[in-house]
Amino acid sequence: MPKIVDHEARRRHIAEAVHRVIHDKGMESVSLREVAAAAGMSMGAVQYYVTTKDQMLLLALERIGIWIGERIAAVAARQSTPLDVLRATVLELLPLDEERCYLNRIGQAFQASSVVCENQAVAMRTGYPHLLSFLAEQIRAAQAAGQLAAHLDAGKEASILYAFAQGIVNATLVGHYTPEDVTALLDHHLARLRPA
Repeated sequence: MPKIVDHEARRRHIAEAVHRVIHDKGMESVSLREVAAAAGMSMGAVQYYVTTKDQMLLLALERIGIWIGERIAAVAARQSTPLDVLRATVLELLPLDEERCYLNRIGQAFQASSVVCENQAVAMRTGYPHLLSFLAEQIRAAQAAGQLAAHLDAGKEASILYAFAQGIVNATLVGHYTPEDVTALLDHHLARLRPA
């Protein structure tokens, strides 16, 4: 009987191997040989799914987006108010523990690379509206619940929160801010959005 292969699981496994190479050695080290070694697969087996470095990186970038979406959905499901969901979502994007540091180191590599790689830029631009829409929905829900000021423009505030998160990642990864500093800064910002 022929062996049944879960192709989606294999693609995820390869993407995670690309993540490990980026995290441990940097974006420039991503190659068929390095990824195959990190995945514990033959180069031929990896090439069945991706044949170029660009395809490997796009697969890994797509998986990062899925991973972030899953993490945000899980953390949001544990919250009781829209403002709690908003706060928890932004905190989930930040390097405040080992797993989020791992994710953000990879994300920072893709941020830098996407500036000169149009395929990656397109993939990243595709994901932004979903996250910004989710943040804006939580802001509107918090406004309706009286937790945030009614006059706020939810779309603009969502963009500001996203910019805050992106802007503080690198300084946190290099140790300028502690996780406690980052959490306090976010809480300070959110407190400024509450009704007077």
